Amino acid sequence: MNKHFVIVPLACAMAAMVNFTFAKEVNLDIQLKNLYANRDYDDPAKPSIGSWSQGVIARADGQHALTENTALTFTGSVQYAKRLSDNKHLNDIILPFDPINREQASSYSKVAGSLGVKHKQHKISWGEQWVDTPLATTDYSRQLITIYHGLLYSGQFNDQLKVDVGYLDKYSPRNEEKFRKISVAKKESDGLGYIDLKYSALQNKLQTQVFLSELEDLYNQYSLGVQYKTQYENLRLNTKFRYYYTEESGAEYLENIDNQYYGILQEVGYGPNTFGIGIQKIQGESDFPMLDGAVPVLSYINWTQGTFNKANELSYHFTFNHDASWVVPGLNVLVRYVDGQDYSINGQKGYDESELDFIVNYRVNEGKLKGLGFQWLNLNYKNDVKGDYTENRFFTTYSKKF
Repeated sequence: MNKHFVIVPLACAMAAMVNFTFAKEVNLDIQLKNLYANRDYDDPAKPSIGSWSQGVIARADGQHALTENTALTFTGSVQYAKRLSDNKHLNDIILPFDPINREQASSYSKVAGSLGVKHKQHKISWGEQWVDTPLATTDYSRQLITIYHGLLYSGQFNDQLKVDVGYLDKYSPRNEEKFRKISVAKKESDGLGYIDLKYSALQNKLQTQVFLSELEDLYNQYSLGVQYKTQYENLRLNTKFRYYYTEESGAEYLENIDNQYYGILQEVGYGPNTFGIGIQKIQGESDFPMLDGAVPVLSYINWTQGTFNKANELSYHFTFNHDASWVVPGLNVLVRYVDGQDYSINGQKGYDESELDFIVNYRVNEGKLKGLGFQWLNLNYKNDVKGDYTENRFFTTYSKKF
């Protein structure tokens, strides 16, 4: 047996506990993740990329009561991944890559933590932040996780209203070890400041979100999200709407950034089946900006690998989800297709792209193997600029909370 499969998880768990020796309440969450990924390009001149790796993520949080309503809080995380496949000498955006020596890292790790104070339903913390905002997100679709560093206030004012106010000065992208300044198109920003308000109503059937942010010297971004879920006997309805407005700001290192995003997706479910149809539009002469390090925009109505974020792009989205628990408990199948049309490159319109995904998820929800999960993603992407490829990802995960 490879010693890393035993030693590394134990070392991670022990390291995560060190920061909490003074905490009276400690929670520890460990996830093992085995990932095989392979992308084959249709262009013979482009070799396939990918890797096989074993990872572990250990996260702990604790608190030490000061008074009845006030406590010191602590968090800590250790992430580690070991490459199991041969070095392909190509960048797969999963493992760290040295472009000079053209080497895939044999292993890599991330270590971080935070300190804070909690009073009733209000908390302020400094250090590592695992955030999920319309601009900066935490993505679990690769091996290790992108994490951020900064100051964050989070307050639950009542059952309906939650407010986050943050300033993030650094981040560690998913295929890097160290923290560095947040960047877009290799232009660095001193920090991301934001206000994120979430409000629910109608017995949580209606979820709304207002997001205001400034990525210093790059752009300001504002977002509005609305989601409404309801049910009529056996018929389920889920409506998603998202709007973004982005404009350059400060020193304007990215120059021409001025676009809007509109998206709406309607899902209809009956029994084990859920169908979705949606439309998404990027309005403006520039692509919708994204953080370097392949940080996804998970607040899109239907985020996919192809992104469909090009200037002036109009895309149509179709999804089908089948809950196959009637065959095997915990089994789910998702098929989705996106057709992107008439996007622009350097001001020239008329380019198209499309993506067809097939995803199978299985998770054990009870018994001795509870926490064990499997996922297969088969992705077929095509565009007009010789970028067609087929990608397969196989995940084996195991999660345990203590």
